[in-house]
Amino acid sequence: MSLFNTLKKATSLLIEMPAEQPPTEFRSTDVPELDDIDMDLPPEARLPASKSIEQIVEDSDGPNLNEIKVAPEAVPLATEGKPLDFANIYRAANLPETAFGAEQMLETLASLPSELPLETKRLTVRAMLSTLGKSSGATPETIVADATRKLAALASFENFMNKRTSEVIEKAQAEITDLEAQIEARKASMQTAKNHFAQIQSECERESDKIDDVLEFFSLDVGASNLAPVQEPKQ
Repeated sequence: MSLFNTLKKATSLLIEMPAEQPPTEFRSTDVPELDDIDMDLPPEARLPASKSIEQIVEDSDGPNLNEIKVAPEAVPLATEGKPLDFANIYRAANLPETAFGAEQMLETLASLPSELPLETKRLTVRAMLSTLGKSSGATPETIVADATRKLAALASFENFMNKRTSEVIEKAQAEITDLEAQIEARKASMQTAKNHFAQIQSECERESDKIDDVLEFFSLDVGASNLAPVQEPKQ
């Protein structure tokens, strides 16, 4: 799936957001264990509402998706064989800095046991964010907004590179067409030169045959010259 289609799909998704909960006392270094998480939260406390991702982005601090454009001059050109520096791409798109964004969320999800059900993972992350959010300001909304803006930045960068690549290809193709025309012109010039030489060679050979008759006329080492009269055979 292209980045444009990925972004288009993402903006149409609905995210179920937890209701505001009374503050719970956590130490800043605490990360809740699975056993500490109340899996029996009432439904209204767990999934009270939903928002589209596009709405979440619009309601959060930072640019809307249609405002995210990567400034090409701010991104070092990609070197073939070397990985892209995505942090530079996000900076070039002027995305807001976040202490806990999409990358940190990916690390957190990777640390969870793979056998955990999806809903358990979600509850675990929400409990963790209720702790981290006090110091970092991280919430599901801020993480979703950060991830979506980064998708938009990547789509913008890919679109720029696609146009740049097309321009390079078009320029190279025009040069190839010009070179092919020059090659055909050179081939025609070569054939004209060959034809001219063949004409010269033919005329020179005819003229040399005539001149050679003079030499044969005076020479004793060859047969009768073309200039000698034709002898009638004796009867």
